Amino acid sequence: MLILHNLWRRFTRSFLTVLGIAVGVASVVSLGAMANGMADNYGNALGLNNDLLVTQKNAYDVVFSSLDETLGARIAAIADVRNVDPGVFTWIAFDATPYFLIYGYPPGSVAMEHYRIVEGKPVTGAGQIAIGRRGADALKKRVDDTLRINGVPYRIVGIYETGQGMEESGGVVTLEDAQSIAQKERKVSLFQVGLRKGADADAALARIQALDKEITVSKASSYSASEQWTSSLQGFAWGVSAIAILIGGLGMMSAMVMSVLERTREIGTLRAVGWSRGRVLRMILGEAILLSAIGGVLGVALGAFLAWLVGQAPGYGFMLAGAVDAGLVVQGMVTALALGLIGGLYPAWTAANLQPVEALRYEGGGATEVKGMLARVGNQSFRNLWRRRNRTLLSAAGIGIGVGTLVMLGGLVEGLTNQLNSLAGSGGAGNITVMQREVADMSLSSLDERIVRQIAAMPEVKSVSPYMLAFITSPEMPMFLISGLDPNSPAMRHYKLVEGRYFQRPNEIVIGQIAADTYKVGVGDTLDLNGNRYRIVGITATGVAYEDGGGMVALSEAQRIMGRPRAVSFIFVDVKDPAQAERVVATINARFPEARASISSEFAQSTNDMQTSMGMLNAIRLLALFIGGIVVANTMIMSIFERTREIGTLRAMGWRRRRILGQVLLESLFLCMVAAVFGSVLGVAVVTAIAQAPYASQFISASWNINIFISAFVTAAVLGMLGGLYPAWRAGQLEPAEALRYE
Repeated sequence: MLILHNLWRRFTRSFLTVLGIAVGVASVVSLGAMANGMADNYGNALGLNNDLLVTQKNAYDVVFSSLDETLGARIAAIADVRNVDPGVFTWIAFDATPYFLIYGYPPGSVAMEHYRIVEGKPVTGAGQIAIGRRGADALKKRVDDTLRINGVPYRIVGIYETGQGMEESGGVVTLEDAQSIAQKERKVSLFQVGLRKGADADAALARIQALDKEITVSKASSYSASEQWTSSLQGFAWGVSAIAILIGGLGMMSAMVMSVLERTREIGTLRAVGWSRGRVLRMILGEAILLSAIGGVLGVALGAFLAWLVGQAPGYGFMLAGAVDAGLVVQGMVTALALGLIGGLYPAWTAANLQPVEALRYEGGGATEVKGMLARVGNQSFRNLWRRRNRTLLSAAGIGIGVGTLVMLGGLVEGLTNQLNSLAGSGGAGNITVMQREVADMSLSSLDERIVRQIAAMPEVKSVSPYMLAFITSPEMPMFLISGLDPNSPAMRHYKLVEGRYFQRPNEIVIGQIAADTYKVGVGDTLDLNGNRYRIVGITATGVAYEDGGGMVALSEAQRIMGRPRAVSFIFVDVKDPAQAERVVATINARFPEARASISSEFAQSTNDMQTSMGMLNAIRLLALFIGGIVVANTMIMSIFERTREIGTLRAMGWRRRRILGQVLLESLFLCMVAAVFGSVLGVAVVTAIAQAPYASQFISASWNINIFISAFVTAAVLGMLGGLYPAWRAGQLEPAEALRYE
């Protein structure tokens, strides 16, 4: 009861501390639910209506899987196989729904029957599409409307429901139409295989697997998204949650330290009347753990609500919809209690070791007097912070972690943007990058090779460089990027040789310096990628992490690997007169409705990938603002309580309320500026350290500009103003007589 009474006496401070813990726990629960939901939704979004699933071996994802459609006939000849349904699976993007799934199956197939039509009729021929209920709502479409995909009109013949959010946020077309949309001529993403009743599924699986070493066969009932992809999602969720937890934990420690300082005389009295150190320690720890437990319960409820709310968001909510299970609740509560234990340990130890005589002589203020040169440094607000430097450092560390996160992520996004804009040397003046329009992910971009010749024939164009992007997974490198180029194209000049020569034959490869170091190979060695053996003839260094961590082969070889013999991912265009680049961009966009051209130095910023990254950065900025604001408000409120008599004295001496308010706001602003400096240094240092880890150099190449640091300092300043506003107002409202009587 004493613990509860102590917390209730300081309701405002206790409430803010609970709120900080709750937000940290809510981030653990909500982000965990979203990551699990995305993995579950995507892993079960293939509409598997048969017994077995056949995909390309070592494909990073089923979207990148590419199989020859003639394989279907060989599978059908296997004993106990009832039906074989070839399918194409890809993403496209619309403004209203940036991730719209396209499924392509033969009309009337078992796989097509999975999409239960509730309005209209099923797809029966070319130029038709049935869309899911969520997709119809997001796009505001209904039966008999027209939906344009890559400039081609498709008539909506039906609306389906499956009970699976991601499936219902897409559309079904004929296999041939899906091959056209995905640029997979005579290729498919997968085969769904149905078995005869009573057939031995394991035996059939083994026989199909024996047909081709380049395929993977799995049971439809056990199929899920790749473990690597799922782990990445969960790792990201935990990374963001860790930010909130660290800020909340430091806020908890700051609150408990100030609680001990504020109650120094009270604790001294308890020690004088016989309380043992252990009893004092248990009281302070009990307060911290009770605050954390309350914050944990509130955080779990808030996290569940946020997870549900995000799942309802139009356009992308279907990807993140996930339920809060018992495991996430346990994680949230363990996190909260751990915060209470860790955050309260040092303050409890400090309280337990207070000497009764010294504690009873304590006059309040909780700070040491500023002496010497420091007494003349800065104004009164600065000196007030320095007098309470333990509290200041703890609070600045908590806020600094949030600010550092913004600097870190800003640098990563800026670095990624710069690297993508200079992919294959496309970032020079007068250069244009052409990719597929309405593609959800730039790695899925696919254009007909004939467009290359048509663009090259334009009078303003100096040269074109077709480029094929492919990904291969291997034990040594989870994502090995293969660049396919014509050896005679101007883009080849971008790859600076440090050893050897460029490739001349399909079985030759030039690899980046990072890849050479990772695989421990050099010129003359062989490299086995996805069952293909290549002779290494050169090593390059471009300074672009993705390229230096990958390899370069002939364009035709990359097309073969991807199963797209007449397709390219990007077209890099160099115009004769850079001043005409904008006009050439407009011409390409007008002539080729399936393509999107942009100035190379700006192309990454307009892709769906980078817009998603910026959205996540802004969401984390809001999280840091919210939690950091709570820490600032908590710190400044405790400062006001601690200095009540001091403020009363100043008021008695004639200080006006406006002057008191200004001083407290200035303290809050100084505190956040210290945090901004700390956070900026921390953000740069953390990314630099991570980049040294194995594999990380392939993906991490941060770049900072002045705008990132300005944004960080502006964020910190906003924190200072918002967090200090109420405490400053409260300080200004103190009456001198009441303040001077404060004990």
